Amino acid sequence: MKKYEALFIIEPDAASERFDKVKNEISENIERVEGTVNECEELGQRQLCYEIRHNKEGFYYLVKFEVTPNVINKIRDRYELNGDILRFLISSVE
Repeated sequence: MKKYEALFIIEPDAASERFDKVKNEISENIERVEGTVNECEELGQRQLCYEIRHNKEGFYYLVKFEVTPNVINKIRDRYELNGDILRFLISSVE
């Protein structure tokens, strides 16, 4: 298992109304491929440098987890389909 960090920018409307659901979906996608979520941190709402899908602000959410490297693409595909996630970045941690 390899350690990863994922930073999500969540749509502000989803962060206020459906945030618990979005957080659960993020964790469930990792656990679905037999990964382990180690830490989750809400970084708060911040202004974006440029508009993403007509949003000037986004809610930042950081997740630290462990999975086998061959399933990262499956996780990425699931996050790309989630309409509440404006952007995300997954990076490996050494």
